[in-house]
Amino acid sequence: MENMIGKIAALFKEAHDETLIFNQSEKIRNRFSFDLLVKKDNTLYTVKVFKNIDNINEDTIKEVKTLSKLLNSRPILIGIKNRYQKLNDNTIYIRYDLPFITFNTLKQVIQAQVFPEILARRGGGVIFLDGNVMKTLREQKKVSRKEMSEELGVTKRTICAYENENMRPSEEIAAKIMDILEDGSLFRKINVLEWNLKFTLDPKELYQIEDLTDFESHLQDIFKDLGLSSYWSKKGVVPFKLSLFTGIKDGQRDVYPVFSDITDENQKINKQQLEALSVFTNMLAKNAILIVDNTIRVPDSLIKNRISVIRVKKLEKIDSEEEFIAHIQDPES
Repeated sequence: MENMIGKIAALFKEAHDETLIFNQSEKIRNRFSFDLLVKKDNTLYTVKVFKNIDNINEDTIKEVKTLSKLLNSRPILIGIKNRYQKLNDNTIYIRYDLPFITFNTLKQVIQAQVFPEILARRGGGVIFLDGNVMKTLREQKKVSRKEMSEELGVTKRTICAYENENMRPSEEIAAKIMDILEDGSLFRKINVLEWNLKFTLDPKELYQIEDLTDFESHLQDIFKDLGLSSYWSKKGVVPFKLSLFTGIKDGQRDVYPVFSDITDENQKINKQQLEALSVFTNMLAKNAILIVDNTIRVPDSLIKNRISVIRVKKLEKIDSEEEFIAHIQDPES
């Protein structure tokens, strides 16, 4: 796995894309919902490698989708094998409405802009055809729908469905269509880097937080009173205890998400976590805050870049979201 992650990072670096791998052990990083962050053409990608795409915990899938929504990123999911065999190249495997591809497929996409044609779900793969191109090629060769249906062993209605893109042919049928029409342009390429993630993040769900400490529950109440939604990473989704606060007001969306680390009275500031938060927010060009208990001493040497320190007593005095935003943008206000 470590070797695979390194190969993926090298692939994007060769393409002059910005990459970020946190300096954590493989055992710890396996708990994260990403192995690698990539910034390519101003788009953020969260990359995760899975040994077996048929043996993934549903909570992990939810974390991948949630983080993608919160970061406004796109997931790139690399699979090694499924339940039965190694994954094939030039194929997108669908699990939980997410696309999984091989490293070689990703390499073809990044280096040569060659996109996969096969979409494989449980039960078999299908090919994406351009229905208009298929119809044009068929008419140019003066092949009727009836003639084509007889050669393919399907009904005329099925041919019509292919050309209207209401149905997609199997790999076997697609190969026969290719033999008849003799033009590869009828295959529609699938840009896995622009995959439409079908997942809605319900702010109400983010309030239903379990296992929060008294300190964290107090913060939760403060942010709820300010009209903010909060997401708590309590299970290692990211390499630090990350909280994401999303504003309700659309006019201020550019401020969010705001990333935060938390230190209560029973803890010491974790330098490694703070540095990870700093690198993370700098890459995303977003704001970050360190929320600390009133008794915590914060060394100046640990406060870097875009991270602002907010003590609980200051939070308790903030009366509105506008005031909260102002404090993030100007900690001295």
